[in-house]
Amino acid sequence: MIGVLATLASNHAAQLVLAALRRSVTFTQARLISLASLETNEYSIIVAISPTETFGEQLLDWLSNGKRKLILFGNVPLCLEKSLGFERTEWPADAINWSRSKPAALYSFSESTGVIQYGDLAKMLAASNWRRPMERFDFMEEWNNLGYGAIRMDASIWSIAAPLKVQLKDELASLNIGKQSKLSYAALFNLKDASVLWFNREVGPIDSFEWRLVEEFIANFRHQDLPCYPIVLEIPWGHDAAVTMRLDCDEDVESARPLWAAYQSLGVPFSLAVHTLNLSDVGQRPILRELVACGESVLSHTATHAPNWGGSYSAALIEGQLSKEVLEEVTGVQIKYAVSPFHQTPSYALEALSDAGYSGCIGGIIRNDPEFLLARGGELAYMPVGFIGHSQQVMLHGDCLLGQGDALQIYKDAFRLAHQTKALFGYLDHPFSVRYQYGWRDEDVRINAHTELISFIRSSAVNPVFLSQNDAMDFIGSKAAITVVKSDETFTIQMQLPKSLLTPSIEFKKQLFKAVSGLELQ
Repeated sequence: MIGVLATLASNHAAQLVLAALRRSVTFTQARLISLASLETNEYSIIVAISPTETFGEQLLDWLSNGKRKLILFGNVPLCLEKSLGFERTEWPADAINWSRSKPAALYSFSESTGVIQYGDLAKMLAASNWRRPMERFDFMEEWNNLGYGAIRMDASIWSIAAPLKVQLKDELASLNIGKQSKLSYAALFNLKDASVLWFNREVGPIDSFEWRLVEEFIANFRHQDLPCYPIVLEIPWGHDAAVTMRLDCDEDVESARPLWAAYQSLGVPFSLAVHTLNLSDVGQRPILRELVACGESVLSHTATHAPNWGGSYSAALIEGQLSKEVLEEVTGVQIKYAVSPFHQTPSYALEALSDAGYSGCIGGIIRNDPEFLLARGGELAYMPVGFIGHSQQVMLHGDCLLGQGDALQIYKDAFRLAHQTKALFGYLDHPFSVRYQYGWRDEDVRINAHTELISFIRSSAVNPVFLSQNDAMDFIGSKAAITVVKSDETFTIQMQLPKSLLTPSIEFKKQLFKAVSGLELQ
């Protein structure tokens, strides 16, 4: 069992981290624990969040009493500092400047001068020389098309936690300002019968492709001599990449036809998210019926596209209910999933969607609601079992294409990161309207860009699978319903009746397995 250990002061971070772990290792293999639980020997992997000195002393004892893995998020107590070789230093001055990014100009991007830079040691956890600016934008100060959130300098759970440095031999990643290393961000300590993975942030990398390092540490690292736990991947069995796309119909629906025709010719599924004010014009309805007749996906994009779902639970409930009712009447099919307007996804909106009968929500953007920037899709902290979320921040818009060099470079980089870290890759666009064309000169230019990205994906992966948005969410739901039960040294996979025709993959000790009920792993 994997235990998450935190004091009351770190409880919110602990809840978010626990949910992130469960999205990887399944619900049954991770839980919050008390300090006294360390004495039971039930836990061979512990995730500790900013442990106090008392907690640190107990963790040192726990590390010395068997083969163990410890994951540390946040601040480090003095006893662990001394034991592992941390050194306190000074905070770099002027954080407001180096930790924040300017808004992006059209046909360009913007990044903070403060950057998390991974080094050669990260290769031990199947990473490369990854680079993550503290904050970056591809459009104004809203989207980051590389998909990750912001690392703050504000003493929040999303902030660098402490001015700490480790020895170079142990450093996975450093905080660099310009070309100078100022602090350590991540480290890996290898002891005789234990390993320790540390991130200098209370929530660790739960909002980033870097979560893959945590999965690698849990499932594969030192598998010949230290405990490992199976993880369930976001990539279906038999494939090495998974991709989904959609259009968010903010102002028009029928204008999606040319791009839909292009996707049909490419053999790639197509999805529309619709806010139902559009459908007061009955001329906007026929394409929805045609889409569902062809097996494509239609999702709710709320009733009125209100910012922050109307600002309250009651407003969000109405937005979700009305949209669901209208779309189901027009299409004749059940509407299971919603897409957040403006990608704003406050907690009350998720609660309202669950109460309105939805099975999940898609959103996520660097500008707001950091809790909903999920490295892995699945069940959410504080939400009922059976309701899932997925973050899709990659917006394929004409005004985000680069004005110099390869216009699609950022989108190709985004797919490469998803492919390397075994994440479901989702991107979106918007249909044209009379008022706005999202930076596209014309439909031919837009279709050519989409076609080029799909061609790049197909040439980069061995066997990618393209999914409609509903199929992608159904797959995430099936993945979330898998449980793993450990007895002695055997892990047994248990599966309910799947919601998806696709089968999840299990990764364990550097091997992949097809997820079938009753599968036993040792």
